[in-house]
Amino acid sequence: MRAYAEINLSAVRSNIRVIEQNIGRSIDIIAVVKSDAYGHGITEIVKTIDSFESIKTYAVNTIEEADKVAAQTSKDILVLGYLDNKEILDAIDSNYIISLYDKEQLLQIERIGERINQVVRVQLKIETGLNRLGFSVEEAEDFLLNQDRYKHVKTEAIFSHLYKASSSVDSAKQFQILQELISKVSSKIEPLPMHLCSSYSLGHFKQGYLDAVRLGLALYGVDSVLPNLEPSFSVKSQIMQLKKIHKGDGVSYGHLFIAQKDMTIGVANIGYADGLSQCFKGKMNVLVRGKKTPVLGQICMNHIIFDLSDIECKRGDEVVIIGKQKANDDSEAQILVAELASDVGIRHHEIITRLGTILPRVYQ
Repeated sequence: MRAYAEINLSAVRSNIRVIEQNIGRSIDIIAVVKSDAYGHGITEIVKTIDSFESIKTYAVNTIEEADKVAAQTSKDILVLGYLDNKEILDAIDSNYIISLYDKEQLLQIERIGERINQVVRVQLKIETGLNRLGFSVEEAEDFLLNQDRYKHVKTEAIFSHLYKASSSVDSAKQFQILQELISKVSSKIEPLPMHLCSSYSLGHFKQGYLDAVRLGLALYGVDSVLPNLEPSFSVKSQIMQLKKIHKGDGVSYGHLFIAQKDMTIGVANIGYADGLSQCFKGKMNVLVRGKKTPVLGQICMNHIIFDLSDIECKRGDEVVIIGKQKANDDSEAQILVAELASDVGIRHHEIITRLGTILPRVYQ
């Protein structure tokens, strides 16, 4: 195979056990499997993790994703994204939970529920600082205290989204806003489950665990947000050609790289059409025979070119773009998604969702 994403399902299962040990059995997990399970494949991931009792709900972005999840589980499914009238009807018919994020959407859902004489399951999203989606605190307070106006809307939980989950200080500010809202309405409504924490807040913001944690990256071990998480995502290709070039020769489009000495270079059949962004140029390494070596010049649509001058290898040898590889002496080298993301200044999510949704996947 010219290039593929390798998904380690055992690592995903191991990561859930690590998470359970850290958060305790009383906290539910909302497994975020949107964007095709962050490029890991939504169907295989749900099949792999559904037996864990701690996972009570799956979170997706679209109705199509929800349908794929529902084909594998009877657990609750929370749809986070935009739904038009038909999709709202489909969600109601399938008993999905809709993320409720503004007044206009509330009225739309109430009208549809009234028309078909059904109660619609929702979770109320509160704006606490990300400034993306969500009711303002004032709007949320008014809605919660006057839910009897909306006889076809059933609020099952309250949640918000951290804007800097790696910061306990910023997370605490958002937590406080949520708590102040609850303090205003708690004596007048039935208690509702709440969730706030995401993967990056797991290790340092336990007060925000509340009733459930909403996890994506942690499931896939993409970053070490907790000790002992194991990366489940690798990208591999193979050497399709080796060649000699001379000092002064240029490599790839525009000759952005000029050889300062005679070199051996290799070519692999993976490029920006497969999800390797052009922003990786000059900042990316690959592994060949367990040795890290730089990618040279521009990343092409379907190819990358890399230095093999100091590596004994042959056509067909494995090239690791993300993941682990053993050397001839049985030592092991690794390129982490976090490392690549840091080097180029983009988020982990962008790398794995691009590569994982374009490349064929192989499961282990």
